[in-house]
Amino acid sequence: MRMIFFTFFQLLLCYLLNSVNLFALYEGSIGKIDASAKIDATYDSRIFGISSSNFSSAASNPVISKNLKSEDDFILKFSPALHFSKKVKWFSFTGSAGIEIAQFIKNDEQSYTRPTTTFSIDFDDTLSKNKRLSNNAKIRFDATFDVGQSVGASVIDQDLTSYTYFTAGLNVRYNHSPKFGVGAGTSYNAKYYQSGSQTSEQAVYSDIETLPVSARAFYIYSEKLDFYTNYTFQRTKDDLAGSDNLNDSSSHSISFGAQGVYSSKLSGDASIGYSVQNFDNELTDNQSNLISGVGLNWKLNSKTNFGFDVSRAFSPSAAGHSMFSTMGRFSANHRFTEKIQGTAYLSLSNSEYTYVNGQEGDSSSLNNYGLGFTVTKKISEIFSASSGYNYSYIDRSLETYGRHVLNASVTGRF
Repeated sequence: MRMIFFTFFQLLLCYLLNSVNLFALYEGSIGKIDASAKIDATYDSRIFGISSSNFSSAASNPVISKNLKSEDDFILKFSPALHFSKKVKWFSFTGSAGIEIAQFIKNDEQSYTRPTTTFSIDFDDTLSKNKRLSNNAKIRFDATFDVGQSVGASVIDQDLTSYTYFTAGLNVRYNHSPKFGVGAGTSYNAKYYQSGSQTSEQAVYSDIETLPVSARAFYIYSEKLDFYTNYTFQRTKDDLAGSDNLNDSSSHSISFGAQGVYSSKLSGDASIGYSVQNFDNELTDNQSNLISGVGLNWKLNSKTNFGFDVSRAFSPSAAGHSMFSTMGRFSANHRFTEKIQGTAYLSLSNSEYTYVNGQEGDSSSLNNYGLGFTVTKKISEIFSASSGYNYSYIDRSLETYGRHVLNASVTGRF
């Protein structure tokens, strides 16, 4: 399998780099269709997201050791896809369908092939141009659909997790007057985990479904800035019977914020609010906390901009406990030349765990500190290349350890 993948990988790379003229863009009555392909190479020092001591303990277990050959690995990926777009009056339809083929060099059993599929409906370029208002009517509308499979190390779950996901979202906004608007939205999310665990014989992951329903009221301060209030009710359920988990729950949250352009250099969306989490498990107390969502961009000049993101929110876990996470990230983007640009970031997060009936798990909290950078070069009108490095320092109540990830890729859009 490994030799076949390597041979295919080499032939495909040569083919892509030497046959640009063979690809043509199709555009006709049914819409526009083009193709893309990405070749990616990654080194991950902890592909299972756990410490060396935990890996050694898991690898000594004869039941699960067959899945654990090495705590680090090189992963090669090939991701071809077809992309479709069609515009009908005010509506734009876009979608993609492809696959991702991944080959793990040391842990060959972890290799996979997964689908990558997306579809969206955009009214009056709301999504593509990040618009708050519609030029053609008082209403704006967008819908998104996404189906696929995710495979990757989860520091939160302390495992290499794999799940199939489905997302369907709908948002609508109506501007009742030049100064007042209302909106509503929902987004059904489902994660269907593979049975069992890679690094623990006892861990069992449950499938999770969430359905939030939101209502918003807007005060249109100007053509570029809104003030709003948002209320969200969310219902979360899993597929496990009984009351030995905290995924079966409902929550209520209300927040106030502002979105749009604050000044000639600052734009984004910032909100703060309060959330109450009600668990179906009667033996576990309900929880409440301040929540926030901040995504700001500061444009220093034509070449450099900075991003600042903060979020505080409750979230379920496939392992059956509840988490309240606070995350922050600062990033800098700079265009060195017309063809070369780079991004660097610093991040930190804190996750606090709540277990069933007040029981104690292997950790009560987790801190994750990260830094990294990525450099991207536009090789031609079709090809681009990027490389980067990411470092994470994980601080749990029981242990600390670091993780290094190096990546390089070539992408072609035909």
